[in-house]
Amino acid sequence: MVLLIVLVAAFVVALAERGREAPSHVIVQSVRRALDARLAPLVAGFFFGLAVWWTWGPGQPLPDLHDELAYLLQAKLFAHLRWTAPGPPSPEFFAQAHVLNDPLVASKYPPGHSLLLAVGELVGSPSLIVILLGALRAGLAFALARRLTNGAIALGTVVLMMHGQSLYFAASFFSETTTGALLLLAWYALLRWHEPGEHRTRWMVVVALSLGWCAITRPFSAVLFSLPIAAVVLRDVWRTRRWRDLMFGLVAGSAVVAILPLWSARTTGDWKVWPVAVYTRDYMPFDRPHFGYDSTPPRKTPPPDLAFVNLSLDSVQRSHTVAELPNIAHDRWLFLADQSWWHPITEGSLAVLGLALAPAAVWLGAATTAIVFVGYLAHPTWPNWTIYYMEIAPVLAFLTVCGLALVLRVLAREPERAWDWARAPRAAVAMCVAILFTIPMLRREVRFDRFQHGQNAIYTREFRNVVAHLPGPSVLFVRHAKFHEAHRSLVVNDPDFATSNTWLAYDRGDSANAALMKRLPERTAFLFDEQHRSINLYRPVAVR
Repeated sequence: MVLLIVLVAAFVVALAERGREAPSHVIVQSVRRALDARLAPLVAGFFFGLAVWWTWGPGQPLPDLHDELAYLLQAKLFAHLRWTAPGPPSPEFFAQAHVLNDPLVASKYPPGHSLLLAVGELVGSPSLIVILLGALRAGLAFALARRLTNGAIALGTVVLMMHGQSLYFAASFFSETTTGALLLLAWYALLRWHEPGEHRTRWMVVVALSLGWCAITRPFSAVLFSLPIAAVVLRDVWRTRRWRDLMFGLVAGSAVVAILPLWSARTTGDWKVWPVAVYTRDYMPFDRPHFGYDSTPPRKTPPPDLAFVNLSLDSVQRSHTVAELPNIAHDRWLFLADQSWWHPITEGSLAVLGLALAPAAVWLGAATTAIVFVGYLAHPTWPNWTIYYMEIAPVLAFLTVCGLALVLRVLAREPERAWDWARAPRAAVAMCVAILFTIPMLRREVRFDRFQHGQNAIYTREFRNVVAHLPGPSVLFVRHAKFHEAHRSLVVNDPDFATSNTWLAYDRGDSANAALMKRLPERTAFLFDEQHRSINLYRPVAVR
């Protein structure tokens, strides 16, 4: 209903302005100057970052899901200038999803995202880096959209990015927050490289550095991002013979990617063996792009949280076959559309229209969107897990706003192919009115995300507050209830077991627990009974 009001308001303004001279009202001119100002992308990024900060809720944001915990653990290690930490005794008690802890403690994930979070860890707030990445992503989206079209469409793009996964996952510690910003930085630098100027080589270096950091963050995504960019760069270098730019770019990108073998050597002891490969072999052999059922058993017993996730994904991969690919694509697209647009049919139609008549440079983003969507179809996962497509959200938003702009230009009898404000001023004014009417939708979206993040954090925050006040040194055995949410782990590793006040361990039964405590005579044992939400002193039967 609200979207209908937005569209009607925009159409009315476009029709009312049809046939008149270009709007010259002082307010209209002020808006145009503001959107065309040099600092406008910074302002757009600031407000998007403010929205990310506010939706994360009060207090210091906490990691919610397994992946976030793993990234933050590695960030703490990096903040102490370490790649790994010594593992705990009896590692099976402390096994954490996506974390290696035998014989060393380290995240399985490539280091790019955690290296950035480590900067925030040094100042006591890794979430600050995430907020800045969100601001950078929105600011670059605005800058790109404005260079290709005008300030009104750029503002509409940022507004539409504040919907669904684009905003919700922006307030998280997932690595897509890094690659999402870096992909837009690569596109922006590529656009500047195309423009004539004295510093084109520098922009090619920025393209390479951005893609290189994507490669040490999410290698599979980086390959997908690089395909259309490489095609454009190689075509243009071949035509213009700017081989020097390509050489400098390759050197810069290779220097960043060289971190990967160093990461492997310092973690697994072999520069050719990635930690993620070791973890996959030991706990999740099927967790890779493939079709068909992989029945390879894990070499080690997964921790209870991960065992539940594996069981859920087992049913997913059983139906993840080439024959089912059309159904898989259909289901994922439905969820992605719902997470990208307020009204998928209406806004999706506008996006198709926008793609048909958008500037030629937009096809690079459209090709990347298609490649990323198709590429991740090979990865068996739940259809509603749309975070893999978070990086392409600005493209869908931009195309939708372009489609709406084209409709407004037809109504205002302005050139359909004219994107700059000066040649289509009445449609630009109508677009600004439409954006004004989206404020109630934005308010509802941000409040909903804040409520969701707040609810997700309550249980974890309460548990950690209690653990922080336990007398130490101690071991807290966690006994899960039947209602335990397996995607949210209570047992997490510490970057330094030797100095940690309280070790969190799985309850593996009195006999096994007693064997562990005999190895730790200096530590007091406690038991957290999740069923009754209680923490008490604990003496296993075998000890008594």
